[in-house]
Formats: sequence, structure tokens, C-alpha cells
Amino acid sequence: MTFVIEKIPQEALISSIQEYVRFNIDLSQEWAIDRDRNAFLVLNRKVGGPYDGTQITKYYTLSWNDQLIRITADPLPKTFTKEGAIMNWRIHKFSIPEELQEQKDEVIALIRDAFRALGEFFNGERFISVHVEFKLPSST
Repeated sequence: MTFVIEKIPQEALISSIQEYVRFNIDLSQEWAIDRDRNAFLVLNRKVGGPYDGTQITKYYTLSWNDQLIRITADPLPKTFTKEGAIMNWRIHKFSIPEELQEQKDEVIALIRDAFRALGEFFNGERFISVHVEFKLPSST
């Protein structure tokens, strides 16, 4: 299975999962989830933007097999082609727990898959492609 966008279920909102990943329900009531791989991506917060005159930076948590991967990413300008729009992301930083260090390539692939589903505002199906670039190496 792949990541799909869903409304965050009520039981997740009232369970310990909200404290566990500290997502902000005011920013988004959806998540990207891949049940087969036991993974989900939620938005924690965002800073900056046109009103501040700065680049938007978004902070996400990717949970994979109960391990948390913190991600800092900027949505970049979209690219438009005859076929449709392409969403572009730049990952500035991601933090891999010690338990997943040997699976770094799988973590990177998981991040790419999650952001492809994410699109811009949990609307990845709207784009013909979602490009994800990594600016910095991961941190531990």
C-alpha cells in the first residue's frame, strides 16, 4: 500500500497519539498514512510566510513503527507544464532515531513517498508530480 490522505480519526485526536507526536489540529485535520508500513506524517507547525515577508517553513513528524522522524521542509514554488502542476519541496533537516540509522535509505524513501502524497496541503493527487529534494544530510 502507499500513503493516502485521510481525516485524522477522532480516536487519534483524543488518545495519547496527539501528545506523542504533538501535531497541531488547528493547522490540519488530515494526515498522510500508510497502514501497511505502519507510518504516518502529520504537520506540527509552520512559521513564516507572505505576511511575515519570509519563506514558509513547515515542521512535520513522520512516525514509522513507533519511531519518530522530525522533518523541517520548505514548500517551493510550483512548476507548471502542459501536463499539469508539479509541487516542489526542499527538506532542510530530518532527524533519524538511533534505532533506524541502519535503515537510512528506507527512511529517505519513506519521506519521499509521504511528501508525494502530501502535495501542498494534503492534496498530492492534485499534482502530476511532487519533487522532493534534500538540502542537508540527516542528523542523528
